[in-house]
Amino acid sequence: MKETAGLPAREATLTGEVKSIIFRNAASGYTVAALKCKEGEARVTGYLATVREGGRYVFYGDWVHHPKYGQQFAADSLEEIVPAEEEGIIGYLASGLIPGVGERLARRLVEHFGTDTLKVISEEPSRLTEVPGVGKKLANKIARSVNEHKDVERLMVFLRRHHVSTNLALKIHRRYGREAIARLKDNPYVLTEDIFGVGFLTADRLARELGLRRHAPERLAAAALYVLRQAASRSGHCFLPEAELVSETLKLVNVPGEEEPVDEEEVKASLAMLAQRSTEVVKEGDRYWLPYLYQAERGVARELRRLLKASRQVPEDRLQAAIRKAEGALGLSFAPAQELAIRQGVLQGVTVLTGGPGTGKSTIVSGLIHVLKELEPGLRILLAAPTGRAAQRLADLTGCEASTIHRLLGYTLAEGGPVFTYNRENQLKADLLIVDEFSMVDVLLAYQLLQAVPTACRLVLVGDKDQLPSVGSGSVLRDIIASELVPTVRLTQVFRQAEQSLITVNAHRINQGQSLVLKPVADFYFLRSEDPEETVQNVLDLAVRMVATFGLDNVQVLAPMHKYTTGVQNLNHLLQERLNPPGPGKKEYPFRDGLFRTGDKVMAVRNNYDKGVFNGNQGRVADIILVNEDEDVEEDTLLIDFDGQLVPYGRSELDELTLAYAATVHKAQGSEFSCCIFVLSTQHWYMLQRNLLYTGVTRGKELVLLVGSRRALARAIANNTVEERYTALAERLRGLTVAQ
Repeated sequence: MKETAGLPAREATLTGEVKSIIFRNAASGYTVAALKCKEGEARVTGYLATVREGGRYVFYGDWVHHPKYGQQFAADSLEEIVPAEEEGIIGYLASGLIPGVGERLARRLVEHFGTDTLKVISEEPSRLTEVPGVGKKLANKIARSVNEHKDVERLMVFLRRHHVSTNLALKIHRRYGREAIARLKDNPYVLTEDIFGVGFLTADRLARELGLRRHAPERLAAAALYVLRQAASRSGHCFLPEAELVSETLKLVNVPGEEEPVDEEEVKASLAMLAQRSTEVVKEGDRYWLPYLYQAERGVARELRRLLKASRQVPEDRLQAAIRKAEGALGLSFAPAQELAIRQGVLQGVTVLTGGPGTGKSTIVSGLIHVLKELEPGLRILLAAPTGRAAQRLADLTGCEASTIHRLLGYTLAEGGPVFTYNRENQLKADLLIVDEFSMVDVLLAYQLLQAVPTACRLVLVGDKDQLPSVGSGSVLRDIIASELVPTVRLTQVFRQAEQSLITVNAHRINQGQSLVLKPVADFYFLRSEDPEETVQNVLDLAVRMVATFGLDNVQVLAPMHKYTTGVQNLNHLLQERLNPPGPGKKEYPFRDGLFRTGDKVMAVRNNYDKGVFNGNQGRVADIILVNEDEDVEEDTLLIDFDGQLVPYGRSELDELTLAYAATVHKAQGSEFSCCIFVLSTQHWYMLQRNLLYTGVTRGKELVLLVGSRRALARAIANNTVEERYTALAERLRGLTVAQ
């Protein structure tokens, strides 16, 4: 018996040379091969997609009897016997399993070392540098890859039986190493949490084929956890009511037409088992929470209560004088609501400032800074926003330095995960903290931020409650306002200078459910085209013209959805060809159904704390580095320029990036562009909502172009449905008082 890494011992092995491939399913990799061995000739079956004619292998498995073909060997793993002939060695090295080695390099190695090539790689890798073009790093990488190859091959064979792609198999290997097969056999559902892009159905198929029963409590618990995680990541919920969680879990674990489906009581029993552990879910009444969201929401309520205790007393004559002096410095007179907001910012521990475009939020922020500097010379001021673009805009408006919230908190990556330099134990050194675009801040980031704010620091939260909620979980700004615990100033007056902009006028009209105002010469236009194909063509032509005027980074195409002709996915493919076509000196890298090209505008679609890149960050493809061209990279790598910082993304990480010529409105939150082109199509009917159109329109700074169907536009303005999130922050705040 032989023990293989991560696999149980097998009672049978079969060694020989593959004489021919009798059958192979290209999709699944299932193979029937004729094997020449010392026993004569045998038929080998299994998911053996890498097996090739002429290759020599040791197969591990069992002899079985087939009613038609008789005795044959069912293999569930294999090891390749290294070929002795030079051509065989070249084929082995150039198979794609050894990063950095293509056919040309493999041939040069074999021409130099002959049949001793593999022995040299294993035992004397430093000698590889004798071959021109092979440096020390590449030599070590080749040797390391060859030695690791057996583990990868076993894992790939194991996973291929279960229809898992090679790309995903490599991700799994990177995550778990030699323990991969053992980890998956112990609990295949860890994939849904540990590997980006793996859903429950993939993990469940693997679990079922490994023998887990349909009604097993472990399976039902894993499904319920997956539903909770999806509710948080896709819909922004902080919790799910028990009835909804049970219902969604049943949909996931039951296949229509199956006998003896899982019932409601079984799921409830599994949930009770999960709740007892408390490290996986928290049950509060009839609500189920992921623990980190439960702690974050309770923490936000607790920290706001702490900060609200710190009200100030300022003599009225001094405050009045400081306000009048600020008016003089800014060359204006504050409206009553603006002066009220400034007073609140001076006197209260926490103030919320909310209003649409043109209502004077930036004037209030500048006025508050002037007033507090007058009242408290030496005042330490910090300004922050969720995104780099929003922070830069805040800095331009106030003349003060501003940063992203992550940078403000001193985000770093430690061995155990992301950490923040500034926290409850080491709070920010500030007397005033102003956070702009707070509607974008989810409950997790809000908790990190509030912990780091000292009690003596005034906190001003600025945002537009009518915009879409944060991409992450929670509705923090809306909940704070709804609680009526935190002093809030709602700005509704649009000032004269802002009224000259149709972007501002129409944003407010959209928000009030009114029809648009359009003029022949303005900063806001509607180009009608009822046919989706015509709409797409108009968008492409407009994008080319606008990029020539404003520049690629300052033009953003927005659409409600990814799907359909007028969706983000199709638009990105077409815009890439129009705005960044192939040309001399440009590199391309195929990926899935498309490609990345140097110069492409791209966006991160998930938080990657290792890289310091967050969901929605936009960048440009600066370079594409292939392993056979640069010995310093472990795999084909794209270098992405995020605001001047070059961040590498290996091939196995490319599903964390997408083209960003077009983006959904959700992904554009917090960003402002010189020109926005908004696509309106009845193809996106159920997503056409007032707050989505309002949010998209307010992303445009100098020019907004609506392109599409009049019926779609009317639907978006009329549909005031707001997709409510399951949160309890407003309730928690209502249950707290400043005196507590």
